[in-house]
Amino acid sequence: MIVIALCWVVVLVVSIPLAMFVVECVASVFYRHRHVPPQDVIAAVLIPAHNEESGLAATIAALTPQLGEDDVIVVVADNCTDGTADIARQAGCVVLERADASNRGKGFALAYGIDHLRECPPQVVVIVDADCEVLPGTLAQLKAAAVECDYPIQANYLLKAPPGASLPIKVSEFAVLVKNAVRCRGASVLSIPVPLLGSGMAFPWADIADVSIASGEIVEDMKLGIELACEEKGALYLDHARVESRLPSTKEALAKQRERWEHGHLGMIQKFSPPVLKAAWKLKSLPLVGFFLDLIIPPLSLLLVFTVAVFLAFVGLGLLVDVGSAIYLVSFMFCAVVATVLAVWWAQGRDILAPKELAAMPLYVLSKFGIYTGFMKRKQTEWQRTDRD
Repeated sequence: MIVIALCWVVVLVVSIPLAMFVVECVASVFYRHRHVPPQDVIAAVLIPAHNEESGLAATIAALTPQLGEDDVIVVVADNCTDGTADIARQAGCVVLERADASNRGKGFALAYGIDHLRECPPQVVVIVDADCEVLPGTLAQLKAAAVECDYPIQANYLLKAPPGASLPIKVSEFAVLVKNAVRCRGASVLSIPVPLLGSGMAFPWADIADVSIASGEIVEDMKLGIELACEEKGALYLDHARVESRLPSTKEALAKQRERWEHGHLGMIQKFSPPVLKAAWKLKSLPLVGFFLDLIIPPLSLLLVFTVAVFLAFVGLGLLVDVGSAIYLVSFMFCAVVATVLAVWWAQGRDILAPKELAAMPLYVLSKFGIYTGFMKRKQTEWQRTDRD
């Protein structure tokens, strides 16, 4: 009996995030664009930048035509050793230079910029990474939505593979599409706060002014989204506000980036899922319960590998004891997730991955095993800049 009970505990641990993944992807089909009327809003666009001279000019050039009369771009040149600050000044931005080798990372740079804005607070703060392209019309939509809804707003933030990219880079583009767009649309339909994704984020001043953002977390945006959600100010999603960036073109840089993201993601689950569940219980908040269920979905590769491992373990255990219907439920949920991924690929991912490339995804999933074992042995905890092309 104890063995059977433990089997069902494992089934629940696996099935709940699998089911939530499927529900979000299915719900995304019913997403409808949020209509926000234009508004005259004063915003500060905050760009944290560490040695970004190669791409910063293009980011600013895409933003400048979208600025309102009283809007301002503030570039925080954080521990820079190149021409980042000079490029920003030449483009007409407000430039803040910060030098603190012991407190490095995006969170510290953002806090520095927000402290500067306290002298004359804008209505809205929009955060954009220094290597992003903010598509036309996006800034106006983010500003208006933040004021209209009085909530943080997350744009549709996608990472594109460069031309001629290898299979791992293309698979990463597809994975980002699923996580940052498809699942966020589904969460929006379900009235669940969405995670903050790092760029294309707009905040009413009151929501960003007093939060604790100066930290060395390697996924500081995710941490901020969790803390705001627990205060019932979780972010809303705006799909037609678009921000794009490029994935690294080399396997080494991509691996470094994925390790930072996925170690950070797993660290957030480990650290914050109990407090989020506690807050949901205290506030009797169904949206926060949904946010918790979204939070505990690990990186899809890890979830699939773990599910297969559980299935194989149950098969072996079934030779000794009757594991009942547990093995069938795990099999069903695994097939449901695979079918969901295939449906998303058919609807939105065929221009990213060719059929033969999709068929090679299991090999890509297995190639990431080292990232997850690395989390157990030597979890990455310090911010590291992704190499730019």
